[in-house]
Amino acid sequence: MSNPAESYESYMVPTLFAPWASHLVQSANPQPGERVLDLACGTGIVARYVAPWLGAKGAVTGLDLNPHMLAVARAAAERQGLAVEWREGRAEQLPFPDGSFDLVLCQFALMFFADRPTALAEIHRVLKNGGRLWLNVWQGLDRHAFYQTLHNVIQQRLGMSALQDIFALGEADRLRTLLAGAGFERVEIEPVSLTARFPDPAGFLAGEIDLDTAAIPSMQGLDDQARQAIIAAISEDMKAPLREVTQDDHVVIQFHAYVAHAG
Repeated sequence: MSNPAESYESYMVPTLFAPWASHLVQSANPQPGERVLDLACGTGIVARYVAPWLGAKGAVTGLDLNPHMLAVARAAAERQGLAVEWREGRAEQLPFPDGSFDLVLCQFALMFFADRPTALAEIHRVLKNGGRLWLNVWQGLDRHAFYQTLHNVIQQRLGMSALQDIFALGEADRLRTLLAGAGFERVEIEPVSLTARFPDPAGFLAGEIDLDTAAIPSMQGLDDQARQAIIAAISEDMKAPLREVTQDDHVVIQFHAYVAHAG
């Protein structure tokens, strides 16, 4: 597909991110009439889950840096007949007045923010008195054996790996400290595990390698042939680990996250 966001929406969202979005929204228990922000919304699966909870007097806004993600989110919401406001912006400088929202939801995004303390302070600022934040982050690489192996293989082939960034907030105490430092109180953190089943194991692995190496400087200057050669070499290294997680022609992986909420 010409827009990678469309591929993300069609492959990763139904298999991985929709179940987590459902869990996050149900845990947050949004109420009719509330104003909700889906922060770093991607293709908007959390916003689309929460919208029906809010009734005619409620409102949901999805905000993301990536206009391609927002375009896919907007089209998906229109197909579902959902009223969602989509905004482009940064978590570290939210384009909303103080006290704009009753609830902020943030799914698997905090670890990617350039300035996490500032982003959390901004979330605290745009929440009303008594408002609440619900977010999730992945637990550490040590809880995800397949990705730990992929991380090691990429490091061996390219000298570095970006996979550790995805799992960078895998310690509950670190997450708790970040939230408290931004002014949040009543911080609670719960470990949650869900199993995902990805079709097309070879396609899954190629997509993971492409995604997880895209930001590595040594890959960015390569032509397509050289890039594909490296992806093929990493794929060969990962054949045995891929077989270990393949069942009935699906990749079956248990993912572990922390779900945090604070007010």
